[in-house]
Amino acid sequence: MYDESNRMNEVELTRKTYDEIAGDYARRLKDPYLGGSEAYHKRAIDRFVSLLPSPEVRILDVGCGFGHDLGYFLAKGLNVYGVDLSRGMLSLARRDFPEAQLCHMDMRWLNFRPESFGGVWAAHCLYHVPKRDIDRVISGIRQVLLPQGTFFCSLKLGKGDGMYTDQQAVSYPGKPRFYALYTENEAREMLSGFDIVEWDVKPEIYYGSAWLYVRSKKSV
Repeated sequence: MYDESNRMNEVELTRKTYDEIAGDYARRLKDPYLGGSEAYHKRAIDRFVSLLPSPEVRILDVGCGFGHDLGYFLAKGLNVYGVDLSRGMLSLARRDFPEAQLCHMDMRWLNFRPESFGGVWAAHCLYHVPKRDIDRVISGIRQVLLPQGTFFCSLKLGKGDGMYTDQQAVSYPGKPRFYALYTENEAREMLSGFDIVEWDVKPEIYYGSAWLYVRSKKSV
């Protein structure tokens, strides 16, 4: 665990780390979806796309990073908008996907008109939000979704939250990042404003935890 006496808050420390590792992070995932959990992730994207109200709706990629999934959405001809808190990550996304609609934004304060997206994709990002703020994030996502809009999220399973430099942050040991771990009951409570379509637990340990993949629809 990280020394909590550091004056920077958890979100800022995590953003700073992603700014620092952005280039190497992107290089490591230069050719995603080739096998293992990445192939599973690709299938999760395809399933999400199949659940959209229509192929013409706008998609919001929350925590889009360097464009790991953004590029896949664009290649499928979808209308996708990406937001991320790390300027380092966004600069790579802008470089590699100049046609993309991108914005520097904190997911805790999504600045979009209500019901302006048919789908929200939140892969590998919600666990960087402190649990005290997660209801604000989920409420904002629900607000920007169309009625019966599709929402995907992935969560790390476990208990508690805090700054890590190892274990959960195993991909870059020594680089502090914040992680919130959820039990399945906590996740269900968090997503109570959505109708669950698929609840998929991956029990094997991957980057420090078992995983939960959830595909859902906005409740009306």
